[in-house]
Amino acid sequence: MTETNTTRWTSDHLTAPGGTALYAAQQRERLRQMADEVQALLREYRADLEGVRIDGDKPFERKIRAFLASRPLARLESDLRDAVNSIGRLDKEFQRRYVELPAKRQKKAENKALEKSVRKGGVNGRVLNTAEQIAGISTGMQDADGNGKTLAKSGAQQVPAQGPEPTFLDFLQKQG
Repeated sequence: MTETNTTRWTSDHLTAPGGTALYAAQQRERLRQMADEVQALLREYRADLEGVRIDGDKPFERKIRAFLASRPLARLESDLRDAVNSIGRLDKEFQRRYVELPAKRQKKAENKALEKSVRKGGVNGRVLNTAEQIAGISTGMQDADGNGKTLAKSGAQQVPAQGPEPTFLDFLQKQG
């Protein structure tokens, strides 16, 4: 008789909001505990191996032999530490590729559509052609002193002031 484990992680759990972060946190803790256990075992194992004397040992030969004999256990501990770091990147990659990317693409598509409408000559409520903006602003940039000179440098030319200064709202109404 085998029972199915109902607490098993599935892809549906991971793709749910916050699922990858929770899974990564649980697995990091589990792998970190395993790495700590292997590290403690490695230290104990090396110490015991260094204590074994064999006739004819030269200085430091026991330490070297213990190091070489325990190297697979040290690799296991290193691989577990690498796995802790790798699982930590799981949520970051998920967020970057499945949460941020669609929003980034949508913004890019909106900008592209906006540029396309400006190129066609259509005036969007948010954006006007730069040349139209400059033309509207330059007509409103007349000197308030009433000496007949514009604020924009136009050489020796003088533009006489004509009635009330036009505003940007006047420019928009004239365009519409």
